[in-house]
Amino acid sequence: MKDLWFIRHAESLANIGRATSTPREIPLSDKGLAQAQALASAIDVRPDLIVLSPYQRALQTAAPLLERFPNVRTETLNVQEFTYLSISRCRGTSQEERKPWVVEYWQRADPNYCDGDQAESFAEFLNRCERFTFAMRGREFELAFVFTHEQFIKGVLWNGLGLVPGISSVSMTAFDKYMCSFTIPNTSILPVKIDDDGQFFFGRIDSLTEKANA
Repeated sequence: MKDLWFIRHAESLANIGRATSTPREIPLSDKGLAQAQALASAIDVRPDLIVLSPYQRALQTAAPLLERFPNVRTETLNVQEFTYLSISRCRGTSQEERKPWVVEYWQRADPNYCDGDQAESFAEFLNRCERFTFAMRGREFELAFVFTHEQFIKGVLWNGLGLVPGISSVSMTAFDKYMCSFTIPNTSILPVKIDDDGQFFFGRIDSLTEKANA
């Protein structure tokens, strides 16, 4: 049995409504930097593996923990956020300004539609989530941390729970409703157990930093 912790990044500038450049380059806010430090202090176990999203806000969240455990094996994998809007038209915009484009994208309900440069389709996103879970079945570790993003965690959950099988306009619309039905707070952890047969067993989303501050 292996333990895998999905950890959402700390608060970013996009999370507080600031205009940003590209999804890859969005940094943490001042509060987010403090959350990253608090997370590293709250974690009292040493992992065998730390998986990193290539996006800046996830890397900044992991940095204090990497300082605590400098000799832990690390890998940068494609566990970045679902970017479904064209980078060029979103550059320099805020979440509020992008809302009409977001609504348009999900109402289109075309799982193979790609909005433009550096965007991925819904089908590509779910397949990326599936490739990651397959890769983790083959990795050797007892405990691994994955510094990632809210939509990626929800994509892994969606695939694992099999709520609406397949990739279609129906499953895409259902996934949009699923994403809106709950939130994963910054620096929260989704623990997962992987048994010897490669089955994923999802735990409860929790926050060590909230407990530490209680």
